[in-house]
Amino acid sequence: MDYARLLAVINARLFLVLATVMLAVLAAGATGLVMPVKYQARAVLMIKPDDNMTGGAPGMDYNSLMMYRQLARTYSELATSQPVLRELADHLNHHPGLGELEHMVKVRKVKDLELLEIVVTDTTPRRAAHIANSFADILQQQERENWRMNNLQMITPALPPGNPAGPNIILAMLVAGMAGLFAAVLIVLIADYPVSKR
Repeated sequence: MDYARLLAVINARLFLVLATVMLAVLAAGATGLVMPVKYQARAVLMIKPDDNMTGGAPGMDYNSLMMYRQLARTYSELATSQPVLRELADHLNHHPGLGELEHMVKVRKVKDLELLEIVVTDTTPRRAAHIANSFADILQQQERENWRMNNLQMITPALPPGNPAGPNIILAMLVAGMAGLFAAVLIVLIADYPVSKR
């Protein structure tokens, strides 16, 4: 099917195409309006040299730097393990519970830096910040007591976010509109295919 034929087919069924796009956009907008507003609080921890390991010597050589970057990657995996999240749930009196925390709390290594970023997504700004800071404290405690190290240092405590992180209704509507347009054109082409082959 050439370009002119494609335009002719779409033009002949323009109402169907537009109706599909409008329905997709309206559905995305309505869904975004009923979804709860989410906030994200962030706390940042730094992997600093342990004086017991460096002998108190200032600074780090390249190998030590790479070691601490690898350590940050390891910590980011250990941080969201069941024992750590369970202790956080206990600290919060299971409001929210362990299952909810698994979806709310994310820990990632900041690229090419010895930093860990704790991101907590919640419907309440103050609680998001409280959970992030509590989690940072628990990680430091776990490191000292269970991992037998003392490298984690809080450098940026979480603050209650002023602006919501989602849902992004405009973006959702744009994506839904594009998806609706693609689906409508595909349906029109499939419906026209037997006719075009005769």
